[in-house]
Amino acid sequence: MSGILSRIFNSCKNNPWPLLLFVLGAIVRIVYIGSVPPGLNQDEASIGYDAYAILHYGIDRNGVHLPVHLIAWGSGQNALYAYLSMPFILLFGLTPLSVRALSVFMGLAGMFFFYIIMKRLFPAKAAGIAAMFFIAVNPWHIMMSRWALESNLLPTLILIAVYCLLRSVQSADSRWTYAYTAVLASSLYAYGTAYFFVPVFAAATAILLLYCKVLKVRTLLWNALLFVLLSLPILLFIVINHYNALQAVTTPLFTVPKLTTPRVEQISSVFGGQLLQTAAGNFREFLTVLWSGSDGLPWNSISWYGYAYPLALPFALLGLVVMLQAVRKDRRKEAGRVILLLWLLSAMLMAFITTVNINRINIVFYPLVMLSAAGFIWLYSKIKPAGILAAAAFAVMFGSFTIVYFRDYPGQIGPSFHESAGEAIRYASRNTGGNVYVTDDINMPYIYVLFYERINPSDYLDTVVYSNPGGAFQQVTEFGRYRFGKPAVLEENSAYVLSSRSGLPAAFNGDYTVWEFANYVVLITGHYEGAESSQAVPEGSGLINGGFEEGPAGWEFSAGTGIAGNNPYSGTALAYLDAGADKTVSQILNGQPEPGEYTLSAMASAGGSGGKISLLVNGTMQAEAELTAGDMYQEIRLPAVTLNQGDQADIIITGGNGWINIDEVRLKR
Repeated sequence: MSGILSRIFNSCKNNPWPLLLFVLGAIVRIVYIGSVPPGLNQDEASIGYDAYAILHYGIDRNGVHLPVHLIAWGSGQNALYAYLSMPFILLFGLTPLSVRALSVFMGLAGMFFFYIIMKRLFPAKAAGIAAMFFIAVNPWHIMMSRWALESNLLPTLILIAVYCLLRSVQSADSRWTYAYTAVLASSLYAYGTAYFFVPVFAAATAILLLYCKVLKVRTLLWNALLFVLLSLPILLFIVINHYNALQAVTTPLFTVPKLTTPRVEQISSVFGGQLLQTAAGNFREFLTVLWSGSDGLPWNSISWYGYAYPLALPFALLGLVVMLQAVRKDRRKEAGRVILLLWLLSAMLMAFITTVNINRINIVFYPLVMLSAAGFIWLYSKIKPAGILAAAAFAVMFGSFTIVYFRDYPGQIGPSFHESAGEAIRYASRNTGGNVYVTDDINMPYIYVLFYERINPSDYLDTVVYSNPGGAFQQVTEFGRYRFGKPAVLEENSAYVLSSRSGLPAAFNGDYTVWEFANYVVLITGHYEGAESSQAVPEGSGLINGGFEEGPAGWEFSAGTGIAGNNPYSGTALAYLDAGADKTVSQILNGQPEPGEYTLSAMASAGGSGGKISLLVNGTMQAEAELTAGDMYQEIRLPAVTLNQGDQADIIITGGNGWINIDEVRLKR
């Protein structure tokens, strides 16, 4: 182990650029991950809630015990992302950050394996720098790493499998072939397009290894057996859901579920009519995406920058020519490059049999970025000034992309990701004892209630009502006290989560209050004392509602914070902050405290370090303490601060690296 660390240290010391570029790529993939993209896509909420439900209750929201594939909406969702995200959910709770953490981790792993693969294919020092640069600044890879779409697991799993295969080819060590087979088989649980890609790629690489005489027939047979054993549950799933007469299979270790409609058959032209015509149309669309760089979906690419910037495609074509020439000279010696070309070919063949968008053909982008890097490496080796100029152009485009992504993109994608829907649902749930109506302007609104309220799946199953049971995308009309859609008549003592764009309904005859969020408003009918801060009685220090029992009264909440009731230290309510230093809960003490020394304290639990509670006097920091990470509440007490007559005191609670729960905030003399 010490030898490996020593080699890594020496490598970084002799050539620090790959490490610096990796750090740059990591920063762009990690910073503000809980809030950019803002909100949560319905598929993120779905995979996150099912992971939470299986982790804590052993069943998903459809009541299936340890499914090898999630039923989700009805037509299915791949399960591997849910299982791999469970450690993050266990550590940080169910939040957008914990659900996206796996994507970030796989993004960082993707950069690392991309670099070491390219180093094996192109050993030159400059080649390693170029490889890390191209993957670190790639817009497709950055965007893929920042949200929790389960299909985004597949490309990086194949990348890891290819690394194992390269090690096997270059070292003639058959143990690496077993690692390759294991990772390849696991990728079948990541996304439905793997059902075509993996067998084609596996067969092609097996033939290559036999041709290069680095794989014995006996080893091939053992690998085939390993592949069948690992993939057997998902193979059963495919068969069971292809034939209507077959039913779900339940075992103590896993369940092979029966979907309402197998979605893989909906998106694949293999199972439809007019195969040749449909395949030709699919491939034309694939070429259009490659040429334009975009599929028109805002969560997959940002217009103009595309999946790899406009300059990348010419470099990829140049890299393809360079690799083909090298392979033609010596197929056996260049087996590693042949593997890359087989990956590209298998991915392009897949484009014939599936309707095309960027996430469905995501398996093609790693080899395309590798070809772009290869084209750049060749250009730099032949015409160094041209290579430097090209690198500068890519760097400028990366800088422009980063500015647009963090400055403009959140406002563009926010409505599609239902920004503030979770905050509105939590606010409505906490501040009424009656029914909660959630607008169907939110795509699949029920999943956001399950996610943000962390509903027990058994309670959900006992009361759920579908408008189209058995449909490919089953629509929930109600469960428990939650109703979904647009109500014809407003009820007394109920809460309504409405889209800001649709406007408020006709005036209600009784009392009502309205609370506004980024894209949604909450209308609560009946008298709600918690919404009227004037009803809250301040303590002697001027602090209002330190136990949050009167809802948000007296406090200011940023996006990603609010009132909850799931685990208060005392009473029935607490304040929560999602992860991120941009999350704050604060109060300006409007009352005039008696002069003297005051001590600020609070009960806090946190899913990570970095959170703080601060006391400012007349705008100047006077006392601050970091919140201790841990699931159990701990008292946080700040040093005493002197307050004089006329001083303005501000209490600010700031988010950290994980969720935060705050209760019983006290400012005592």
